[in-house]
Amino acid sequence: MTVAVALLAVLVMASAIAVVEVKHQTRSLFLNLEKLQAERDRLNTEWSRLRLEQGALATHSRVERIAREDFQLEMPAGEDIVLIRSGRPEGDQ
Repeated sequence: MTVAVALLAVLVMASAIAVVEVKHQTRSLFLNLEKLQAERDRLNTEWSRLRLEQGALATHSRVERIAREDFQLEMPAGEDIVLIRSGRPEGDQ
């Protein structure tokens, strides 16, 4: 009888320790989850900001201004423009 009581006491203690360990792991994982969600939100915000910045930097007027000011590019005269058509020649079908 004493052995059974001792065995049950050991099992109860082991169960209590297991509950505490599982609870600790749960809290640790939850904290990690919250950190990862905060990081995800920060990255989403940064991604949105970068997309807006890219859109602003790629506007036609900005590219044209940089081409004119920084690279001294000019629009060619009409007679200097050559139109090249892609695709099959007119005789081929």
